Amino acid sequence: MEKGGMSVSTVRLTDTNIVRIEKWDCVESTQALARKYAREGYADRYIVYSERQTESPITGTRLRPGESEYGVFISCILRPSIFPAQAGFLGAMSAVALVTALEHHTDRRLGIGWVSDLYCEGRKIGGAVTEGKLDSFSAYEYVIVSFAVRLGKSDFPPRLSDMVNMVFSPEPTTIPMIIAKDILNKFFSFYINLRTPSKFMDIYRQRFVQRDAPVLLASDGRYRRGRVADVDTESGALTVRLPHGRVERVFNQKSVVLPRRVRIRKNKR
Repeated sequence: MEKGGMSVSTVRLTDTNIVRIEKWDCVESTQALARKYAREGYADRYIVYSERQTESPITGTRLRPGESEYGVFISCILRPSIFPAQAGFLGAMSAVALVTALEHHTDRRLGIGWVSDLYCEGRKIGGAVTEGKLDSFSAYEYVIVSFAVRLGKSDFPPRLSDMVNMVFSPEPTTIPMIIAKDILNKFFSFYINLRTPSKFMDIYRQRFVQRDAPVLLASDGRYRRGRVADVDTESGALTVRLPHGRVERVFNQKSVVLPRRVRIRKNKR
């Protein structure tokens, strides 16, 4: 159920990227709304955006009935000509787009957690998730990429450049909308290189902040303890160092339990 006023506009992100953005004051979930639209046949690059959301599974915030979370919430409907094997890096690519866009809006230390969580000063404040539906030929009927960022005032205080953009914008805008456009610009600039992961996986590895974090691996109803070693840039797998020196690669996010807080060292640029 939608919670606020809505408007739709065509937005030129770059010379080659034009999108349709449906803007809401508040929704339950941009992801759920985009999923509904995708099933109804909405076009490629149709985007649902809101600055308030009453369900926040991506950020992990616990909201009481009637409460909403303030931030940037984006869900993109995509209709790519790719197969599942080619979409394996979409989560990592989305994380790179998110963190590199947000670095221009804060002095806080940001980082990526596997696969596409966003950390600020060691605390999870958002991330990206992907979902899709396959057709009868095992190609994607649609893919939805959703971004969510909790905009705490201490993490993202108003910056002079954003205030200037607000004043000189040709149409009414807000700081969350400015940040949202930057995220989308980054995302679509990487999206054209989805079949060439080397274009963004080196950045992912530089921004990855969960090295040496304790981890639990789930298998056959049992848990094994280990520590994160790194991320495999060729496959996107999480490499975990187990006791006695054995290293195991993990591909399924549901089979691993990672901490919600990490220690972030200075970003490598």
